[in-house]
Amino acid sequence: MLDNIELKKICWAWLASFWSAGAAAAQATFGSDLSTIPPAAVAVAVVLALIGGAAATLRKIASPTITIKSVQLEVSSDLLLSLLAGLVTYFLCAWQEVPILLQAGLIPLAGFGGARVLEAYLAAGLAKLSRFGGPPSPPPESTP
Repeated sequence: MLDNIELKKICWAWLASFWSAGAAAAQATFGSDLSTIPPAAVAVAVVLALIGGAAATLRKIASPTITIKSVQLEVSSDLLLSLLAGLVTYFLCAWQEVPILLQAGLIPLAGFGGARVLEAYLAAGLAKLSRFGGPPSPPPESTP
Protein backbone atom coordinates (compact mmCIF):
# COMPACT_ATOMS: atom_id res chain seq x y z
CA MET A 1 0.00 0.00 0.00
CA LEU A 2 1.19 3.51 -0.74
CA ASP A 3 2.25 5.68 2.16
CA ASN A 4 1.17 9.31 2.51
CA ILE A 5 4.30 10.80 0.93
CA GLU A 6 4.07 8.59 -2.16
CA LEU A 7 0.35 9.33 -2.50
CA LYS A 8 1.01 13.08 -2.27
CA LYS A 9 3.71 12.85 -4.96
CA ILE A 10 1.36 10.95 -7.24
CA CYS A 11 -1.42 13.50 -6.67
CA TRP A 12 0.83 16.47 -7.43
CA ALA A 13 2.20 14.77 -10.57
CA TRP A 14 -1.33 14.00 -11.76
CA LEU A 15 -2.45 17.57 -11.09
CA ALA A 16 0.59 19.05 -12.87
CA SER A 17 0.09 16.84 -15.90
CA PHE A 18 -3.50 18.03 -16.43
CA TRP A 19 -2.99 21.69 -15.57
CA SER A 20 -1.23 22.70 -18.79
CA ALA A 21 -3.75 20.87 -20.96
CA GLY A 22 -6.60 22.57 -19.13
CA ALA A 23 -5.05 26.01 -19.50
CA ALA A 24 -4.44 25.49 -23.22
CA ALA A 25 -8.00 24.29 -23.79
CA ALA A 26 -9.38 27.17 -21.75
CA GLN A 27 -7.59 29.69 -23.92
CA ALA A 28 -9.30 28.32 -26.99
CA THR A 29 -12.80 27.78 -25.61
CA PHE A 30 -13.81 30.31 -22.95
CA GLY A 31 -16.33 32.84 -24.21
CA SER A 32 -16.88 36.36 -22.94
CA ASP A 33 -20.70 36.34 -23.06
CA LEU A 34 -23.00 33.80 -21.44
CA SER A 35 -25.08 33.46 -24.59
CA THR A 36 -22.03 32.57 -26.68
CA ILE A 37 -20.41 30.05 -24.35
CA PRO A 38 -19.63 26.92 -26.32
CA PRO A 39 -20.25 23.54 -24.65
CA ALA A 40 -16.51 22.85 -24.86
CA ALA A 41 -15.87 25.79 -22.52
CA VAL A 42 -18.24 24.37 -19.93
CA ALA A 43 -16.57 20.96 -20.35
CA VAL A 44 -13.16 22.51 -19.69
CA ALA A 45 -14.55 24.31 -16.64
CA VAL A 46 -15.95 21.00 -15.35
CA VAL A 47 -12.57 19.28 -15.83
CA LEU A 48 -10.68 22.10 -14.11
CA ALA A 49 -13.14 22.12 -11.20
CA LEU A 50 -12.87 18.36 -10.80
CA ILE A 51 -9.07 18.58 -10.83
CA GLY A 52 -9.23 21.06 -7.96
CA GLY A 53 -11.75 18.92 -6.11
CA ALA A 54 -9.73 15.76 -6.64
CA ALA A 55 -6.62 17.46 -5.29
CA ALA A 56 -8.51 18.58 -2.16
CA THR A 57 -10.06 15.16 -1.67
CA LEU A 58 -6.79 13.30 -2.08
CA ARG A 59 -5.12 15.72 0.30
CA LYS A 60 -7.87 15.06 2.84
CA ILE A 61 -7.58 11.27 2.41
CA ALA A 62 -3.79 11.40 2.76
CA SER A 63 -3.94 13.48 5.95
CA PRO A 64 -3.28 11.41 9.07
CA THR A 65 -5.26 13.87 11.24
CA ILE A 66 -8.58 13.47 9.38
CA THR A 67 -10.74 10.42 9.99
CA ILE A 68 -12.99 9.43 7.11
CA LYS A 69 -15.91 7.09 7.82
CA SER A 70 -16.92 6.43 4.21
CA VAL A 71 -14.40 7.06 1.44
CA GLN A 72 -17.03 6.76 -1.30
CA LEU A 73 -19.32 9.28 0.38
CA GLU A 74 -16.44 11.66 1.05
CA VAL A 75 -15.16 11.48 -2.54
CA SER A 76 -18.60 11.94 -4.10
CA SER A 77 -19.47 14.81 -1.75
CA ASP A 78 -16.18 16.63 -2.35
CA LEU A 79 -16.34 16.19 -6.12
CA LEU A 80 -19.93 17.43 -6.36
CA LEU A 81 -19.14 20.46 -4.21
CA SER A 82 -16.04 21.18 -6.28
CA LEU A 83 -18.02 20.83 -9.51
CA LEU A 84 -20.64 23.31 -8.31
CA ALA A 85 -18.03 25.77 -6.99
CA GLY A 86 -16.05 25.54 -10.24
CA LEU A 87 -19.09 26.10 -12.46
CA VAL A 88 -20.31 29.05 -10.40
CA THR A 89 -16.81 30.52 -10.59
CA TYR A 90 -16.70 29.96 -14.34
CA PHE A 91 -20.02 31.74 -14.89
CA LEU A 92 -19.06 34.60 -12.59
CA CYS A 93 -15.75 34.96 -14.45
CA ALA A 94 -17.52 34.92 -17.83
CA TRP A 95 -20.00 37.52 -16.60
CA GLN A 96 -17.22 39.78 -15.34
CA GLU A 97 -15.07 39.10 -18.44
CA VAL A 98 -12.13 37.92 -16.37
CA PRO A 99 -9.04 37.19 -18.51
CA ILE A 100 -8.94 33.64 -19.83
CA LEU A 101 -5.81 32.38 -18.08
CA LEU A 102 -6.98 33.86 -14.79
CA GLN A 103 -10.22 31.89 -15.22
CA ALA A 104 -8.17 28.74 -15.75
CA GLY A 105 -6.52 29.40 -12.39
CA LEU A 106 -9.61 30.46 -10.44
CA ILE A 107 -11.80 27.51 -11.45
CA PRO A 108 -9.60 24.75 -9.99
CA LEU A 109 -8.95 26.90 -6.90
CA ALA A 110 -12.70 27.16 -6.41
CA GLY A 111 -12.94 23.40 -6.93
CA PHE A 112 -10.25 22.93 -4.31
CA GLY A 113 -12.14 25.17 -1.88
CA GLY A 114 -15.47 23.46 -2.52
CA ALA A 115 -17.94 24.18 0.28
CA ARG A 116 -15.90 27.10 1.68
CA VAL A 117 -16.08 28.89 -1.68
CA LEU A 118 -19.81 28.18 -2.03
CA GLU A 119 -20.46 29.57 1.46
CA ALA A 120 -18.60 32.77 0.54
CA TYR A 121 -20.57 33.07 -2.71
CA LEU A 122 -23.83 32.50 -0.85
CA ALA A 123 -23.01 35.16 1.75
CA ALA A 124 -22.05 37.67 -0.95
CA GLY A 125 -25.14 36.87 -3.00
CA LEU A 126 -27.49 37.21 -0.04
CA ALA A 127 -25.89 40.53 0.92
CA LYS A 128 -26.38 41.78 -2.64
CA LEU A 129 -30.01 40.62 -2.70
CA SER A 130 -30.78 42.32 0.62
CA ARG A 131 -29.78 45.66 -0.91
CA PHE A 132 -32.56 45.30 -3.51
CA GLY A 133 -35.18 45.44 -0.74
CA GLY A 134 -34.55 49.14 -0.17
CA PRO A 135 -32.78 50.93 2.64
CA PRO A 136 -32.84 49.24 6.00
CA SER A 137 -35.59 50.42 8.30
CA PRO A 138 -34.49 52.52 11.26
CA PRO A 139 -34.40 50.78 14.63
CA PRO A 140 -37.49 51.26 16.80
CA GLU A 141 -37.29 54.08 19.28
CA SER A 142 -36.88 53.03 22.84
CA THR A 143 -38.67 54.74 25.68
CA PRO A 144 -36.86 55.30 28.97
